[in-house]
Amino acid sequence: MSDQKSLDAKQKSFRYQIWLMLIIVFGVIAVGFLMVPKSEEQRQKMIELFGTTNQGQLVKPALDVSSLLNAIPATEKPKWQIVIVGGDTCGQVCEDILLNTRQIHMLLGKYTGRVQRVFLQSPNQLLDEQWLTEQHPFLQLADLDTAQFKQLLVNNSAEWDMVSTRYFVVTPDNKAILYFTADNDANGLLDDLKHLLKYSPDR
Repeated sequence: MSDQKSLDAKQKSFRYQIWLMLIIVFGVIAVGFLMVPKSEEQRQKMIELFGTTNQGQLVKPALDVSSLLNAIPATEKPKWQIVIVGGDTCGQVCEDILLNTRQIHMLLGKYTGRVQRVFLQSPNQLLDEQWLTEQHPFLQLADLDTAQFKQLLVNNSAEWDMVSTRYFVVTPDNKAILYFTADNDANGLLDDLKHLLKYSPDR
């Protein structure tokens, strides 16, 4: 009789463990669904709450730059983009950023084909096309409407006077989400891109 009671107690304990595991699993799933941000504002609040490991600065809110990239030829699969923009002239700092982003693009390894670089040139920045072709053969070029871009940047965390050169990480659906300045270590761009590409679908 004692053996039967012991067996019944073990079975009850086993059933309780199963129910506890199910409750934990479904509880975690339910909490995950509830925490998914439903708007850009909620997404930014969640990032502020839990923090971020980004090396670049967050663009808050994410900036739709589709109108600035209309001249860039569409690819079969939309790509992530490194968009270089700003600066009264493309002096040494601008050229260094072009060089650094080219090297980072190459260092992406297996992810290189999922990313393209874009240089939005203002009228004062026009560089020698032969030099660009030789030094940056895969760089996409487009003219920058400075007034239009400044208007897009109003009340955005990335707003600046555009005297200096910056570069942005832009999603395949043309949303600028991170920006870097000449003061940032270019390796931070490499880390951020690898992280984003690792966890984003290859469309």
